[in-house]
Amino acid sequence: MPLPIDNELFDAVAFEQKLAKKDTNTLASFRSAIEHARMVLDQRFLDQHDIHDVVHARAWFIDQLLQHAWHAQTWLSGSCGVALIAVGGYGRGELHPHSDIDLLILLEHEQHEHLHCGISAFLTFLWDIGLEVGHSVRTVQECADEARNDLTVMTNLLERRFVLDE
Repeated sequence: MPLPIDNELFDAVAFEQKLAKKDTNTLASFRSAIEHARMVLDQRFLDQHDIHDVVHARAWFIDQLLQHAWHAQTWLSGSCGVALIAVGGYGRGELHPHSDIDLLILLEHEQHEHLHCGISAFLTFLWDIGLEVGHSVRTVQECADEARNDLTVMTNLLERRFVLDE
């Protein structure tokens, strides 16, 4: 289910324009976007907006942020056989305040050593901007093997949603 667009929470065009400026501090821009979204969502909660709308809006915002962070990475070139997948509660589109962001970085091929540094840099960037990220990096076969052996992995994979793929 696609989450509804919320330009009050995050204006992608304005954010992209800000990032395109030469003197932009990328980390500060992402942190500022997170703080703005937190304030908007906190106010919606205080104003007694429907809580389901608030947690879905938080998930939508994180989707936008992750997509921009992903595309800001220089290690991505063309189709590299990688998908970024939201799992668990975040995969359901429900992200509560202070919840961690559960991600699966799904790899098309088992031969993915050339992506390790880039994936590590991407995750480090997410931590640097203040996101609490839980992650796994697996191929489809590794997902199937893990799900067969671990019920938690299986339920997380059942509650999944593509954030983007390359």
